[in-house]
Amino acid sequence: MAKITNGFGGHDMLAPFTAGWQSDMGPLIIEKSEGSYVYDIHGKKYLDTLSGLWCNPLGGNEPRLVEAANKQLNTLPFYHSFWNRTTKPSLNLAKELIDLFTANKMAKAFFTNSGSEANDTQVKLVWYYNNALGRPKKKKFIAQAKAYHGATFISASLSGIPALHHKFDLPASFVLHTDCPHYWRYHLLGETEEEFSTRLANNLENLILKEGPETVAAFIAEPVMGGGGVIPPPASYFDKI
Repeated sequence: MAKITNGFGGHDMLAPFTAGWQSDMGPLIIEKSEGSYVYDIHGKKYLDTLSGLWCNPLGGNEPRLVEAANKQLNTLPFYHSFWNRTTKPSLNLAKELIDLFTANKMAKAFFTNSGSEANDTQVKLVWYYNNALGRPKKKKFIAQAKAYHGATFISASLSGIPALHHKFDLPASFVLHTDCPHYWRYHLLGETEEEFSTRLANNLENLILKEGPETVAAFIAEPVMGGGGVIPPPASYFDKI
């Protein structure tokens, strides 16, 4: 019988993000995979319910992926995209990604090595944009408490998880945090989801006014909060934001 795991040795999903969390049993060493299952070095079978930390949605040992990877490795294992150079697989993937966006026409795809690097790049682009428009003070970012945006200097600052800040001199001074949109945990007695969303939107606006709108560059949020506990937004939250 398969053991259901979240990829953290069977611990609660939030455990790695809580201060002082440690494993008394050492790391869970995964050796191989089959579809949505993985096996440790002792042959024990686990259902990978987090899809390899959300990075492996097609499962492991998928024949189509193995074939595609083998074909590419035998043709061109790697080449960069610096200095006006690129490759056909990069161009094809960029076009496919751009074509996915139909509400607003996207112009470019920028590839990075991780979500942390992607969010660092977003901050740099916003800063560059405001500098180009002659708004050097418009640099602050507002994120949510309990949000996860990465583990590098900037992305860990954006993340609203204390364990990522404690003893790392984080968050950076340009990052502010507002309420976590977790209705079940943080709503007031008798408060509806709509009322909860209104209160959080008002709190965000008040924070912007307090800091000065001319200094606030962007608000960043997960559509569904992942690392903070897989929290869907309450009714009308993003409309009000």
